[in-house]
Amino acid sequence: MSAFGKILFIIQMFLLATIHVAGKPCANSSSECQQVRMPLVSDKLNAPLVAELDVTAINKQLKTYIRDDIESTFSEDIKGLVKKELDDIKVLMLQDYSSKLNKTKKEYDKHISKIVQSLEEKQSELQLEISDVNKKLNESESTFDTNITKLLSRIEQRQERLKLAMISEYTSKIRQSEDANNQKFIDLASKQKSQLADLSRELKEEFVKSTTILQTQSKELEEWKTNLMATLKGTYVPLIRYKDCGYIKTKPSGVYTIYPDELNGKQAYCDMSTDGGGWTVIQRRIDGTTSFNRDWVEYKEGFGDPQKEYWLGNKYLNILTTNGRYELRVDLTNTYNKMTGTAMELFWNCCGTAVSDEDSQYKLTIGGHSGTTGNMMAYNDDKKFTTKDRDHDTMSTINCAKSNGAWWHGECSNVFLNIDMSKGKLYWGGIRYTKSSIMIRQIM
Repeated sequence: MSAFGKILFIIQMFLLATIHVAGKPCANSSSECQQVRMPLVSDKLNAPLVAELDVTAINKQLKTYIRDDIESTFSEDIKGLVKKELDDIKVLMLQDYSSKLNKTKKEYDKHISKIVQSLEEKQSELQLEISDVNKKLNESESTFDTNITKLLSRIEQRQERLKLAMISEYTSKIRQSEDANNQKFIDLASKQKSQLADLSRELKEEFVKSTTILQTQSKELEEWKTNLMATLKGTYVPLIRYKDCGYIKTKPSGVYTIYPDELNGKQAYCDMSTDGGGWTVIQRRIDGTTSFNRDWVEYKEGFGDPQKEYWLGNKYLNILTTNGRYELRVDLTNTYNKMTGTAMELFWNCCGTAVSDEDSQYKLTIGGHSGTTGNMMAYNDDKKFTTKDRDHDTMSTINCAKSNGAWWHGECSNVFLNIDMSKGKLYWGGIRYTKSSIMIRQIM
């Protein structure tokens, strides 16, 4: 019998055992059993028979059978069936979940693949656009460089033409002036020569008259010759242009016009008394009345009054020291108006200028030292010039010129001779001074 059949049989028996059968009471009054009369049919006799059954006993036996045998067997079978069904359900659920998971993974991978493909296509398009932009930028940069080169070339050509025109015009004016002066000299000499001839003739005629008159006239002639030479000297002015004060040796100290580039004049104070003279003063501080808090262009061109306080100009320092070797002298005066120190530095020009050009930020080159103030400017050797608006002191995190004045700073300096005197006195190697004079002189 199958498990399902057994279950049905057990249920039927259980129902049968719980049915209440009505009947007459047993003969024994103390018993709770009930008797029932049931007709029985015989197959052979085909006649009803009557039998009496003890229903109460049957009910008890059925209950015991159901409780002891059928119920335990039914419980085990039911548990086995339930466990098997649960296992089957779990397997089906896992299979279904795995199938759905695989399907979802495939759809997800497919979606991701589409996204990646779309990103790759967009990246390719972006790279093409970037390549096109870089190409255009390179073309623009090349065009810009070409235009700038052409513009600079035209500017240089114009500058050269302008220089040539200025030099030609200046030379022409010089020649015209020389020609005019020479002609004046010739005319004056011819006139004087004619007068001398006339005078000589008159003297010869008068010679016989009187020796006294002759002597008197001779004296007058000498006076006239002296006056004539003075007149000629005042009329003919030679075109002499001095490069620096070293070429003006016979004149006293004072302000003179020098021509460092032999074309453009620049006023400077020439010291003709210190240590043999010939010194061109490039800086002088006396009383602080002239502000030295200037910008790059002012220090390049120079400023101040050569009679008092001034700076000659870095442009002229470069021109003056381009050829030959120069020595530099610094004279310092203390608070008692007494010169207390002198520093002698040698502009060493073996391989370049003592002060370079503007493109190299007027870099200073110094070699050698003598004097009584200590070799303080040795620190400034190979340093570029710094002003409040052009910071070239790369060794310092601040612009030293703003607090200590324009100078050849490194990590600032040991020398502050261009400091604003309204904020402090001049400084040289830890000592304060009230006056300074910086001079240069060519030695070779």
